[in-house]
Amino acid sequence: MPTNDSLSIAQATQRIEWARKCGIQNGATLFNTYVMAAPNYTSYLYDYMETKTYKYSGDVWGYDVNNTYVNTLYLSGATSQSTDTVGYKWTRPVDRLRARPYYPTFGTSANISSGIQLYPHPTLADCKLYSDTGGLYPVSTFYVNGYCTASCYTPEQTVLFSEGEVPISDAYAQLRTDLVTLDEQSTLDDIQLKANRTYSYTKELRDAEHKVIEISTASGGFLRVTDEHAVVQGDGRIVQARTLKVGEDLVRADGTLDRITEVNKTTFHGLVYNLSPETTDRVSNLLVAQGFIVGSSAFQNDDIGYINRVILFRSHVPENVIP
Repeated sequence: MPTNDSLSIAQATQRIEWARKCGIQNGATLFNTYVMAAPNYTSYLYDYMETKTYKYSGDVWGYDVNNTYVNTLYLSGATSQSTDTVGYKWTRPVDRLRARPYYPTFGTSANISSGIQLYPHPTLADCKLYSDTGGLYPVSTFYVNGYCTASCYTPEQTVLFSEGEVPISDAYAQLRTDLVTLDEQSTLDDIQLKANRTYSYTKELRDAEHKVIEISTASGGFLRVTDEHAVVQGDGRIVQARTLKVGEDLVRADGTLDRITEVNKTTFHGLVYNLSPETTDRVSNLLVAQGFIVGSSAFQNDDIGYINRVILFRSHVPENVIP
């Protein structure tokens, strides 16, 4: 994910909506999938295939507009169909929305290493791609280079796997699946680790500048993550790294608290990484990085307001009493 194309959840959703609209309006061909639509399963789902050289949908879902749209916004699930001013539109239940949607990023070449990055107009006013973020210089040739989501660790930071801590860049290169996370029954007073499996890795598409938080602790610990990375504080709350202050505590893998002695805000130029486990409950999406309890890629940006309900991690308190 290029940092200068780093989008919030709301912006990512708008980008996905824009790509669907532009794909359909770009001469995509309507076809019958012969898959029945939820919830009644009495009619077929219709989709649009982009057939022109320059497309708004990537090849992950075969340049099919609605298939791409629904899978970048939602996890798997029953697919419903409606119509809007553009055409047929697919949706899934709201509880299947991704915590971080996948949004398309564009370039002048199908090979990301040989082209330059392109951007939609900043107000999404048209279906053109521009060589600048201000929407001044349109280009006629464009390709989807990939789909972006949040990435948070600098390459040397370690994550706990079955055989010990491994730098995340090495784990990504090896596609390691033997991830270790918290057990879903863990509380702050009783942290238990379990063998899990890696569901996915994310990595930036290009080297870029990142805002990075460097945290030093009394035990000699050191954590270096991007500023929106989710970190567990000593009281069990999950916060963005940029909010941490000297004197607060981080939680180590054995449950002990480690006082923050220094917080530095700096920058890092290069690629950053993240990963998520196969499990979907919030507690087992807590990992061990550099010996500290931190969030997987499920915990990002605007989702922090929601995932602070993982204060349940402190104790098994009824969820309806948590503000």
